[in-house]
Amino acid sequence: MAVSESAEQTGEARPLDFSRPTRFNPELTHRLSGGLTAFCEVLSARLATELHTEVQLSVGEAAQHTWAAANAQLPADSVSVPLTLGGSEHHALLSLERSLLMQGLECLLGGSAAQAPADRQLSDIDWALAEGLLDAIAAELSMAIGDLGGPQIARGAADVEGDGEVVTPPSEPTFTVAVQSSVDGQSSSMSLLLPWLAVGPFAEQIVTGGDGAKSGPGEGSAALRRGLASAQVLLRTEVGSLEMPIAGLLELAPGAVLALGENAQEGVRLFAEDISIGRGRPGASGRRRAIKIESTGEPPTHADTYASLGRAELQRARAHAEGETELPSQSVLRSIFVRVWAELGRTHLPLGQALALSAGAVLELDQGAQEPVELFANGLCFANGSLVVTPEGEWGVLIAELIEE
Repeated sequence: MAVSESAEQTGEARPLDFSRPTRFNPELTHRLSGGLTAFCEVLSARLATELHTEVQLSVGEAAQHTWAAANAQLPADSVSVPLTLGGSEHHALLSLERSLLMQGLECLLGGSAAQAPADRQLSDIDWALAEGLLDAIAAELSMAIGDLGGPQIARGAADVEGDGEVVTPPSEPTFTVAVQSSVDGQSSSMSLLLPWLAVGPFAEQIVTGGDGAKSGPGEGSAALRRGLASAQVLLRTEVGSLEMPIAGLLELAPGAVLALGENAQEGVRLFAEDISIGRGRPGASGRRRAIKIESTGEPPTHADTYASLGRAELQRARAHAEGETELPSQSVLRSIFVRVWAELGRTHLPLGQALALSAGAVLELDQGAQEPVELFANGLCFANGSLVVTPEGEWGVLIAELIEE
């Protein structure tokens, strides 16, 4: 009987588990595990930005199995995505629990992860959004493996019913990593299956970092910083904001001036998503609207968030107010508040560039210099108009039109 080293030391005979292969040596598994930990941290930040909600990914169990044993552990309703490493004819496999995909789709469609159905027939729009989500995962995975010295990774077509047509011998040694996910508090998981046939040709360069020299301390942190710095972030320029009851919002009409409660002398506020990162002075850069950064040293503040307001809900409220349907009590309309704000424009920048903005920098926006200023209520653009300064010295918007569609 074969005995393990620990068994020899304790005098106990214990059989070795030959069903669990050892083709991936400790150094290779350590490198892969470290790279996938960085992948989880970078992807968490990217998905949080794209899904507009809290996302946490973390590496769970990492172990070697046979290909057959690794596949047997996958949930029956998984979405399978084949992965090609550096042009190899053999594939790895990314497997997502269907619940994770549905949570992501629900957030992209303006809902919350908790509202995601357990299952539904995916429409063309769902598939288009799902493709973007899978592209993001594959891109960050490719960057993480590339930072280890490994090859580029390309994904194949997603398969919601099969195994992604990945053909691998059942006994092939396979490094399996489980990734636990939390999307707005909703738990799910995905798994990465790396068969030796796909990884073996690149094993040495992964261990040595691609140049024959083993990775030094802090390489994983440097890769993480590079990944975070390249992640795109949405920048918004808010002219001012205020809380309004629904009743007040419904009273707005073309020709009215909405005062925004911000002193015009203080400029406009620049947000990265919903976190303020500085102030600037509005102007133009060529044919585009722009702001010149004046300060970035203020303590960051988080924009107040409210439940999302949909076009249908706003139209129903307008119908109530205009007497087209049964009128609710005015106290109800006055007791429901929305956050209303105006924006000069938006743009996207890599996170590293956004954090490097300093006084004197000119940030060009996506909107044309002559385009109207947009008004939002709880994230819904409901009107536009011209930027003005009220007699009290506050920013305001002279409403040109209410947006119905």
